[in-house]
Amino acid sequence: MSQTTPQICYLSHAGFRMLGEPVFRLSEGSRIPSMVIQLDSQEAVLPLQSVAREFRVDPTSPDGQMLTLIEQALEFVVSIKLGDKLPSELNGGEASWEPNGQDRRVAASRVRHNLVRSVFARLGKRVTISGTLGWEDDPKNQEWLRQAIAGAADQLDNMEEAEVTTRVASISEEMAYIEAMRRPLTRGIANMREKLLHIDSGEVPISQQETFKQVQSLARLGIKEVMNRFDEVDVRLDDFLGVLRDIPAAIAGLRRQRDWLFRTNRAWTAVFADWEAAPKHFNEFLLRVVERTYVFLAPRFMSYQEWTTTESKLKKTTLRATAW
Repeated sequence: MSQTTPQICYLSHAGFRMLGEPVFRLSEGSRIPSMVIQLDSQEAVLPLQSVAREFRVDPTSPDGQMLTLIEQALEFVVSIKLGDKLPSELNGGEASWEPNGQDRRVAASRVRHNLVRSVFARLGKRVTISGTLGWEDDPKNQEWLRQAIAGAADQLDNMEEAEVTTRVASISEEMAYIEAMRRPLTRGIANMREKLLHIDSGEVPISQQETFKQVQSLARLGIKEVMNRFDEVDVRLDDFLGVLRDIPAAIAGLRRQRDWLFRTNRAWTAVFADWEAAPKHFNEFLLRVVERTYVFLAPRFMSYQEWTTTESKLKKTTLRATAW
């Protein structure tokens, strides 16, 4: 990859325009990066890797590097066409989407709370902050916050208080994106836990119990992976003075987590929608949801050999979906 990432989607090989202007997006179901073209009023969906092989595109060439960028871009946008601007995540780290006002308020409140706690803990003092969201509006808490800013300035090599305030605001802005992902991911996970993980296996017919238990096990792995990311962010903020001391590193770390959470939320959206609509008791509809969830989870959390072996067994019983 060149040192300067291109900002515009461009491919020079004539084959990419042979049948009209292509659209690049993820394929339905398997979500493979693909080139979509129109053939006789029908959509032809061609995996990008197959197209690259057919056109003999060298991965190290400008076109090969652009195809890699297109695949990365599709982690953040639904589709992209030639001439479109690549998502800003690929050029400098800015997000191509915005959190809402509530996410920003939650993030600012959380960050300031960490500032107060961290500074006073370093001074060997304990403070009791009353209230949760909006706690800063209380006059007593405002005084704690003012003292925390002054204390942070002293502990950060006599940094100006205005600079501390600016850095706190920068971290709050980055955390707003984390909170924007915490909301849908925790809500979706809660639905899965309530329905998938709490159903009594005695309700499940014997012929489907292996499928059900397998999906429960994989779901626990998936949920743990997501929650660990939020734990990593929260633990990092525990050392809030360290965060303020090295703002570039802190922001870079938060953006890496933000992008992972954003990609994960996009990938899980269909699964969460399935479980939101699923019943709380076992029936044929719930079994279909379990099967689709298996197809989603298996290639992510099982080894290839284990996944294909299990899939083969399940196909002989109830699982009819095609794994990817």
